[in-house]
Amino acid sequence: MESRESQLESLKRRTRKLERRLRLSNSIWLLTFGVMAVSAWTWQPRAQQPTAPAPLRVSELVVVDAKGVERVRIGGDLPDALIGGKRVPRGEKAAGVLLYDGSGRERSGYVTFEPSGNVGLTLDTRRGQVAYFVAGPDSGSALQLWHGGDLVELRSDADGSRLTAARAGQVMSQEPAVAAMSAGTCEAYRGARARVSREQVVRDCRRRFTEAACRSCLGEP
Repeated sequence: MESRESQLESLKRRTRKLERRLRLSNSIWLLTFGVMAVSAWTWQPRAQQPTAPAPLRVSELVVVDAKGVERVRIGGDLPDALIGGKRVPRGEKAAGVLLYDGSGRERSGYVTFEPSGNVGLTLDTRRGQVAYFVAGPDSGSALQLWHGGDLVELRSDADGSRLTAARAGQVMSQEPAVAAMSAGTCEAYRGARARVSREQVVRDCRRRFTEAACRSCLGEP
């Protein structure tokens, strides 16, 4: 049977071993906590890279309302105008944006034309076009408003900048007045006589120029 002294010595040895294990365990926990603290302090969240929007490449886009009526059409080859339920040729290929009212009637367009190269903004009533703002491919621009045969036009082109008012299809006032058309404008009217009647050419001329200027170009009596 062990003596009291040997039991006490054994107990002291076990106590010292336990103390060493506790100190080692505490050291490991402190080291782990320190590493985690340093990592948390130095870590920065990676900034999310913005995603570039993907391009949408289409030949035509049609927007409809809740009733399924076409209200907006964007296209590279737009259809002819629909007026009174009938297709009306535009005369040229058109690309751009068309707007329609709740009944499906075309009411406005912002388009480019080919082969002329003109670009224009048009406004229509339910019966037809009543206004346009147009620019030529190289120079010249015009803003025109009309009601039937009456119109007012602000134009700047090779014939000068001027304000014109016409009634019943004939110029009543022009400021400043164009005494003589430019060679290019006059040639365009003369060339039109091979495609349409002389009366039509004269009517078209009188909507933009004075009677004297049209006579000087077309040789009318």
